[in-house]
Amino acid sequence: MKTIQTKLHYGFLDESGILEKKTNTGNYFIISAVIVGNPNELSRIIKNARQKARGKFKMHSIFKASKENRGFVKIVLEEIAKTNSGIIAGIWDKKKDNFKEGKNKLYARLIAETAENALDIYPRLDLVIHKRYTSPHIREFISKEMSQVVGSGNFLSVSHRSEIECRQLELADAVAWAIFQKYNNKDDSFYRIIKKLIQKENKLSA
Repeated sequence: MKTIQTKLHYGFLDESGILEKKTNTGNYFIISAVIVGNPNELSRIIKNARQKARGKFKMHSIFKASKENRGFVKIVLEEIAKTNSGIIAGIWDKKKDNFKEGKNKLYARLIAETAENALDIYPRLDLVIHKRYTSPHIREFISKEMSQVVGSGNFLSVSHRSEIECRQLELADAVAWAIFQKYNNKDDSFYRIIKKLIQKENKLSA
């Protein structure tokens, strides 16, 4: 049984994959949240990984696991694994998708369900979501959907930011990518690096 954390925690949420059913995009859409008691603990992860890589790999100014050398992604995941963070993972099986209310509503529901899973362990949570949509209206809709999963005794603050505004989102991207490899490409080598941090790994129902 997982220990419920009573103090305020900070989460950073991103996803890997696409919601649409398209060839060669995988059957699973992955959402991951990296959650920590002190966000400063995550602030130097990418910098430390760059130093350890020692110029062996070509690296982008903004880390995006799908675009980076896999050797560098491995180093980033190893640095994440050293932290006192927890991971909440949500898995959406696109093969079983019977959702008929549109992509934006589906995305909002999946994010809300993942947040609900996080609140089971971290009942007081300040959550930063990757700014997937530029439209303030859609972002407001997502936040409203998430507010509906906040139960009695829970606290949830939600903000939408880019990786430039919040570099910890790069770590959520790395984790989501690692889990994506496990489910879509049958490669759990990256997943195993951060497996010990995973507090919940649930199939999402929307």
